[in-house]
Amino acid sequence: RRLETIAHAWLMPRKGIHPLLHKLTVVATNGATHRVRTSVKQLGDYLFLALDANNHPAYTGRVIKGPATGQAAKFKRKFDFLNQGVTAGKKR
Repeated sequence: RRLETIAHAWLMPRKGIHPLLHKLTVVATNGATHRVRTSVKQLGDYLFLALDANNHPAYTGRVIKGPATGQAAKFKRKFDFLNQGVTAGKKR
């Protein structure tokens, strides 16, 4: 009997320590809306998504190419002027 009382007390949430929950409307990129509860109160209570399952590369399979920032891109930017002269000579 004592074990049941301890387990019951452990499962019951403590009062006064949980944050208030606010309702938030999440708007997807295709215009679909979903109501969720959150502890963060936002101005206007709307959250507009820039990426979701409709346009994220992991879900769609499309690859989004960003600006090249690696060492090869740095080399290309630095010495691209040399390649332009060679290309112009080959076209003649």
